[in-house]
Order: sequence, then C-alpha cells, then structure tokens
Amino acid sequence: MFVLVVSRGAPSDSDPLRGIFELDQARALQDAGCRVVLAALDVRSVRHRRPMGVHVTSVDGIDTVRLDLPLGRMPARLDHAAHARAMKRLWTAVVQRFGTPDVVHAHFARYAAALVRAGLPGGGVPLVVTEHDSQLRSGATSRLRAEDCRVAYGAADRVLAVSGALARILVDEYATNVEVVPDVVDVDLFARAAAHQHRDLNTLVSVGSLIERKGMVELCRTVIASAQTFPHLRLRIIGDGPLHADLQTLLADQDPDHRITLLGRTDRARVAREVAGAGGFVMFSRWETFGVAYAEALAAGTPVLATPCGGPEGFIGPDAGLVTRGFEAGDLRAGLTDFVERLAGFDAEQIARGARDRFSPQALAATLQRIYRELIG
Repeated sequence: MFVLVVSRGAPSDSDPLRGIFELDQARALQDAGCRVVLAALDVRSVRHRRPMGVHVTSVDGIDTVRLDLPLGRMPARLDHAAHARAMKRLWTAVVQRFGTPDVVHAHFARYAAALVRAGLPGGGVPLVVTEHDSQLRSGATSRLRAEDCRVAYGAADRVLAVSGALARILVDEYATNVEVVPDVVDVDLFARAAAHQHRDLNTLVSVGSLIERKGMVELCRTVIASAQTFPHLRLRIIGDGPLHADLQTLLADQDPDHRITLLGRTDRARVAREVAGAGGFVMFSRWETFGVAYAEALAAGTPVLATPCGGPEGFIGPDAGLVTRGFEAGDLRAGLTDFVERLAGFDAEQIARGARDRFSPQALAATLQRIYRELIG
C-alpha cells in the first residue's frame, strides 16, 4: 500500500520540530509495512530562511518531497489560489518521482483544501484528513480557516481528529463525521530516557511554546506562590517564544531563589531526558487539540498535571495525573498542591504502559491501516 502523507513541512537542522507529528506518522506506517512518501509544503514567509523550490530528500529514512515557497500571509482568495497552485506543483513532483499513491493522508484542513482546490488526488484515490489545528475553536475560527475546513471535510473520504474535544468542534461547526485517532508518540525514545534517569520528585518540567495559550506565566506564578508550601520544589521550562522576555522579567522580580529555570528550545532527546528525570509534568494550557507534550510525559512514566484544556482530558486518568478544576488562580494553586502531594504515589510503569497501548507507532499504524483498507476496498 502506497501512502502519501501531506505535511506542513519537514524537520530540518534549523527547525527540528517542523512537521514532526506528520513525520512520526509516516515513520510508523513505513515500519508497519506501507510504502510511504512525505509531501511537505512549507509556505511560511521569507523570514523563515530555507532553500526555495522543490527538493527530493530522505528525512529519518522517509522519502520526502519538499516544496518551499515564501507565500506568507495573503488575502483569502489569493491565499486559496496560491496554495492550490503550490500543491499541484508538489503533487506533480511526487508522482513523477514515485508514482500515484493508493491513498493520500493530509494533515490539517489547510493542506487538504489546497489539494481539493487543485483537483487532487482524483482518479479514485481516497483522501483522509487528520485535523489538529489549535486555531480551530468553537465559534472563534477565522474565515480563512473555516473555508478551508468546509472544503476539506466536504471532499474527504474520512476525517480524523486527534482528540474527542476537537472532534466535537468539527461535528458541531461543520456537520462532518469524525473518528478520533490521536497523534503518534515516540514512546521508545521516552521509555529509553526513563530507563537511564533518576526521577527527582522535587522537580517539575513543562514543555511548550512561550505563548499566551500555553499558560506559562500562570504556571510560573503558581509555582512561585507555592514556595512556602513546597520550599524545595523546582520548575524547568523547555521552549521559546514571544513571552520569553516577559517571563525573564517576572522571574527576576518574583523568583529570587531561582526556583524556575528557562531552558529554551532543545531537541527531542533532551526533552525526553528532562521529562523522564522530573517528578511530574505540568502545563496550564488554555486549549489543546491533543497535547503531544502531555502524552510524551506519560510515555516516560511521568505523571501529568493539566488544566481542562481539551485534548489531555481524554487521556489523563486518575492513575496518570490530575486535571485542575478550572483556570482561576485558586484552581491552579489547589491543583498543583494536590499533584505534588501525590507524586510519590503514582506508578511510573503503569503510566508508561498505558501510553504505549494508546499512542505507540504500532497501535496508531494498525488503526490507520484499517481505515485505509476500508476505503480502498
């Protein structure tokens, strides 16, 4: 079975996490016996420096055709036309080099809609769309994205959402049938890290972009406010973003004992080591379509504290962590207190086993292959 995975980009030295979820899926399918090609369309502005044009390469053993074009932001009508032309060019490069796929699996409605507007895949080739766009919010989605969703879901042979919370939005907003299939997690990487790390119950870790939605400011304030209750508690934050300077100022003013450390952006191997060595993972996100960072922590056997932000609520049970009552300061403080007091009682092996059963490449590849077979006949 030849599967073409359509992605927003592919990991590179300059941006190792670009399109990483799509690459993980492609690798899982290839390991399960599928022939897989990754078609990566990167249309970010010229500010994101990279060689432009079509490039055929291999990324982590996956045949990859990249098309890099500096389209950036445009009015909706121009945006749709430009993306369709770009996707047509990418498709032509794929077919000329590798042939016509048996099934096309596009990630994000934006890229699926570009395929549909270009008249692709055509020829009876099924189109599967996986949605995990964090910008899709009930009653608050931009017109551009909403139009892409209507086009993509209307033409797709199967629509998948990475969480029940996101699936409910797609059903309510676009009246489409949705199956929940979570993202793939590199459970082996996090399990290996856990096997070589000593877990420090006085250390918490958080992994996420330093943007408002991720709630890093609220997390830092909550940890600082808990200093008297937990005088030895430390927090290590992995990630970068526009709030980095604000967080530095906050810590300089309110964290004289340096309980919180900003580690910046790093690679997945370092993330795995940090998560596996921590007593718990904490993030106070406002909205997550899935929450890969939470799932990766579970794969390391690390318990998780989350807010009721959507995706993580579907897989964080009482044996794997806690979900706060809400987003108010009192809710966050109470949740952190309860979580830290329970850290020693969580069973790391049970947590990791549950993550493997739910998120491993083998489990997700089996689910996707079943879907493809249903469509191909």
